[in-house]
Amino acid sequence: MEINALMMDTTDNVVTCVTEVPAGGRAVYRKGEEICSVVAKENIPYCHKIALTDIPKGGHVIKYGESLGTVSEDIPAGGWVADHNLFSVPRDYDSELAPADFQMCARQSDGTPDLKGFKFWGYRRAEGRPGIRNHVLILPGCACGSESSRIVASQVRGAVNIVFNTGCSDVAANTEMSQKVLTGFACNPNVYGVVIIGLGCETVPHYKLRENIQAMTSKPVVSFGIQDEGGTLKTIEKAVRAARDMAAEAAMQQKELFDISEFLMGIECGGSDATSGIASNPAVGELSDILVDMGATTMMSESIEWIGGEHVLAKRGANKEIHDQIIEVCRAYEEHLTAAGQDCRAGQPTPGNKTGGLSTLDEKSLGCIRKGGTRPVVEVLEQGVPPTKRGAVVMDTAGYDISSVTSMAAAGCQAIIFTTGRGTPTGNAIVPVLKVTANGRTYQKMEDNMDIDLSAIIRGEKTYQEMGREMVDAIHDICNGKMTKAEAFGFSDIAVDHVCRFV
Repeated sequence: MEINALMMDTTDNVVTCVTEVPAGGRAVYRKGEEICSVVAKENIPYCHKIALTDIPKGGHVIKYGESLGTVSEDIPAGGWVADHNLFSVPRDYDSELAPADFQMCARQSDGTPDLKGFKFWGYRRAEGRPGIRNHVLILPGCACGSESSRIVASQVRGAVNIVFNTGCSDVAANTEMSQKVLTGFACNPNVYGVVIIGLGCETVPHYKLRENIQAMTSKPVVSFGIQDEGGTLKTIEKAVRAARDMAAEAAMQQKELFDISEFLMGIECGGSDATSGIASNPAVGELSDILVDMGATTMMSESIEWIGGEHVLAKRGANKEIHDQIIEVCRAYEEHLTAAGQDCRAGQPTPGNKTGGLSTLDEKSLGCIRKGGTRPVVEVLEQGVPPTKRGAVVMDTAGYDISSVTSMAAAGCQAIIFTTGRGTPTGNAIVPVLKVTANGRTYQKMEDNMDIDLSAIIRGEKTYQEMGREMVDAIHDICNGKMTKAEAFGFSDIAVDHVCRFV
């Protein structure tokens, strides 16, 4: 019989169907070395779960060897398990804190000791890591400067811009986050120089933002205020001249050879479905392990999508403090939303996630954290904060993928790998975003947006370890100048996380 369902752990009581299984048909799966099957009692959609045994009302659904939540009705063997009958259970964070004798005990992959670290051609910066791009960034200091920034960037080859939707009428914490992102973008290694365009009455004036950036980097930085310069046309004219001069200087900079230890890769997922946790995230996790073993640094974010799997992720903490930091990040996220009268499980999983077979936040998280690999977590970071250590690090960000990419770019990532099941076109103006999917249907439908097809894992033609190893070459190429599809389109999505409403 042909395998058409996947079991993630031998203790699981569900498997994920990788084809539609009609009522009366069989879901065939491998349990260790044994081939098993279960007859479907009803139609099971693509990427959805089928029960292997009777699960009584209130019973736990087990996948990845962990609970996804409890069921609201009796589900017979062969029954469809999805968001209509499976619900998340609140976490007991106190019980998950590390004991005094904590030891890092996450299962480690074998890695690839035969792979040698590579070097890449990049642009030397006076501070920090080298750039793999050499952009002139046209940076709006507020929403009112965004359109002028877009026009300036369109007039200068080598210039990129972002569209910023805030910068005014904000409480202090939101302003602080916005400034962290703007200064982080300017300091990103992929940026050669910065032209700031403000309005003149925003919370942080353009000249103050310029001074803040100049205190952090020796890159060339200039700024203009639309009110100061006498309107949009005069501002654009001056900004174009400044950007043109910077672009000419940037074009003179020669690339140099750098060791992979100077590379910082962000890891993101968005538009997830069941194939994400089963295949593409493990493959990217393997890639992360390989890069870390070579001396590079990798960064995983989306802390709301640790909830339900935080106890598994925390076991990767290099010490007790890091273990407990991961637990406390999740507790604080839930408490923050509760204080606002909200429930994180109301927005996670998203409707698209559910259609793609992800039924609870726990299931999404247990698959999500696999993209971070298995190496010890050496640091837990706040949003937009650059790492101080090399190795595997995690960042406390929102689950909204564009917001997480924004925060990781602000923290200095030179490139970001992005797994997706449902598909997404998103990209970042400063940082190349490499899109990978293990959903063969998504790759076929969105080939214009997807960079790498990992569906061979789902079909059983390759292992996720093999695909992770193959992606090392893709990262090498991007570091050496190959554009991702989102980059070639010129996509420049950003979203700044906020803690409070506008005032």
